Amino acid sequence: MEITRKNFKEALPLIGASIEKADFLVMDAEFTGLLNGRDVTIFDSPQDYYTTLLNGATDFLLIQYGLCAFCWNDDTKQYTNESYNFYLFPRGRPGPEKMFLCQSSSLDFLAAQGFDFNKLIKEGISYMTEPTETRLRENLTDRQSRTNDKESITIPEENRSYIEGICKKVREFLNDDKSEEMEIDRCNAFIRRLLFQELGARFKNEAFVESKVLENKNRVLKVTKLKSVSEVKDLDTQKKEKEWEEFEEAVGFSKVARMISQSGKLVIGHNMLLDVMHTLNHFFQPLPPDYASFKEFAHCMFPRLLDTKYMSSLPPFKDKVNSSVLNHLLITLSEAPFSLPEAESESGRGYTRSDEKAHEAGYDAYVTGLCFLSMHAHLASMRGERRARVAGSADSVLLKPFVNKLFLAKTAHQDSPYINLTGADPTPSRDHVFHLTFPKEWQRNDINQLFSAYGQITVQFLDDTSALVALSRKDLAKTVVRAFASNSRISLVPYLRYKALSNKSASQLERREEASEKFAKLHPDSTAIARRGNVSIPPAARPAEVSRSRAQSASHGAPAAQPARKRTSSGMFQVEDSEPPPKKTEGTAENAKEQNNVTVLSNGRRKRTDSGKEKAKERKKETDIVIKCSFNSDKPGECVSAFKESDSWD
Repeated sequence: MEITRKNFKEALPLIGASIEKADFLVMDAEFTGLLNGRDVTIFDSPQDYYTTLLNGATDFLLIQYGLCAFCWNDDTKQYTNESYNFYLFPRGRPGPEKMFLCQSSSLDFLAAQGFDFNKLIKEGISYMTEPTETRLRENLTDRQSRTNDKESITIPEENRSYIEGICKKVREFLNDDKSEEMEIDRCNAFIRRLLFQELGARFKNEAFVESKVLENKNRVLKVTKLKSVSEVKDLDTQKKEKEWEEFEEAVGFSKVARMISQSGKLVIGHNMLLDVMHTLNHFFQPLPPDYASFKEFAHCMFPRLLDTKYMSSLPPFKDKVNSSVLNHLLITLSEAPFSLPEAESESGRGYTRSDEKAHEAGYDAYVTGLCFLSMHAHLASMRGERRARVAGSADSVLLKPFVNKLFLAKTAHQDSPYINLTGADPTPSRDHVFHLTFPKEWQRNDINQLFSAYGQITVQFLDDTSALVALSRKDLAKTVVRAFASNSRISLVPYLRYKALSNKSASQLERREEASEKFAKLHPDSTAIARRGNVSIPPAARPAEVSRSRAQSASHGAPAAQPARKRTSSGMFQVEDSEPPPKKTEGTAENAKEQNNVTVLSNGRRKRTDSGKEKAKERKKETDIVIKCSFNSDKPGECVSAFKESDSWD
């Protein structure tokens, strides 16, 4: 069932009923992008994984949500599905204005799957977080309670004639019996405020004035004739009720997300970490930068989560499933030794397998539910049971190994395949992993040859001159660093040391940025000077500028993960007080030689010797050439040759 803003209000009771009677719920979502910044590396810990995805989950928009409720039919002893496909778009007013990013590849992929972007923007259901809803609800209540207590505004002289002209037209409209309403257009917010004031004062018992938004989003004033004094109160009540209706519409899909949370039902998804992060961030509260807080937050909102991608990655499915991509998994589970159950639906209320609407969120949720039921039935048959219905208890023996573990696709090969929301995460050793820096011209074969004496290796390129390398022979890890210590063309650093240096560099850069922001706020006139300064970014925190394909491996830019700033309860970032780092001056042999040519006089001034003066003249002469050529449009070639890459504006 497709749900947009046109039928959302009418469908909400149906959705609530489906959630209430379901044995379990399945969700799926589509976004405007996935990653903002560096990609996850295959050696990241679950905490690193979360930190990397955090920017994407907060910066990109959730635009389609699928919800499928699987309900047990006692007569047929089978499940039925009641599915909903929601188009979501936070449109602002009365909700908050939403800024978001998008990735061209993600939008291109959705367009190729037939995603209707016109329907998204025109008919998408709005939503907001709980703190935002609370704040706007209080603001609306306060504004309505003091509607008649607004202070009078003095009409500026330049607007007086226009206001008087409008008042004259309203008087003519009230004396005329031809129409009951009139609209006043082509006026800005300030003029509308003045007209509210003047028309309300002059025609209090004759006309009712309200704001109206047209289909083209233009805002006009609507003046309605009053037949009696009591009608003023009725229209005022209707106006307030309409404002509350618009507000509830702006809360929108957040109500559904909260009904799912409050139900406490088992919620299933496929590769669902991003789905969970977006759901929490857009409908509940901003995601916390602290990883432990995220786990507690996720488990509090959804006490029972199950990821079918994680489920299919464990025995007895691991050896029988070649690909855990959702549509591949569906095909595999429809063949022996598995079988797909029947899960019919009422006409217009759900999906069937013949629909084949891949990457439509509602259909993907339905398919995920079928895959779960197939794997659940297979586990039951292995235990000698003929259990078709999913146990509703939290301590189900069949589901206990899979519940509350979110699959981490990129790190699964390196033994940290999940986030455990209710316990300790896996902590595999990284002693066999190294950060390698090598010449730019090297390819994958060069690295393979370098480590040929140490068996097979796993390589993930970070940029053109660095990569992460893991040895399959973990027992040889201790000898590698010593063996390559004398190799001047490469640098090999143990992974844990590399991460420590990266985090330290990122923290220093973060503190420097925060200090710069604070300094800019205190001294706004200094921003131009700050832009001229050269900032040296440590290599570990510098993003890769060039990405180049390599044999059997993809290149990834890898700036160090910067620790997120503290976030307040309102969702705003809080910048801690810190002082700018002291500026360091590195002495060189040339600087020392030049300093020897400087004589300190008794009054504290410095005087250069002859050799120092000659050098100063030469530098001044070079500078004069640069400046002279910079403004000589007839000789652009001379200007270019005068500059060098090492020159700066210090």
